Amino acid sequence: WTHITGAFQAVAPWHSPDAGALSVQQGSTLWVTSTDESGEWAYAQVLQVAFGSQQHQAELLQPAWVPRALLQRAIYPACSAFDATGQAQGLSLSLGELVHVYHREISGWTYGARLQGATGDGQHRQPQQQEELVGWFPEACIRDPLPIA
Repeated sequence: WTHITGAFQAVAPWHSPDAGALSVQQGSTLWVTSTDESGEWAYAQVLQVAFGSQQHQAELLQPAWVPRALLQRAIYPACSAFDATGQAQGLSLSLGELVHVYHREISGWTYGARLQGATGDGQHRQPQQQEELVGWFPEACIRDPLPIA
């Protein structure tokens, strides 16, 4: 999961007239489920359109292919703390810490990575963040991803 799947954001707009390709607006959040063998294309579905986007609802429901080069990992701020002490695969979070999301379960549990030394004001990305620890935490502990820079 950790290398190819999870929540990403489009760093630039892209539109293809080809069937099976996904058109995206800059800043839209996508859920990537796989990549092709070359790693150049990601199979994704739009989760959230960029503010002010005119993307059609039908485009949001259908997963399709998008160039991987247009995507960067979405960064989510923690809106509440979670103490995973005693949980072998849990990931403790403090308010304001930033995470990447790799996998979501229908049960409400999310698998992701806390970004090293990264805390946010909930509005801006920090440059050059590195992943620190991975584990499971409640989906309710995070809010919408930060806007792309």
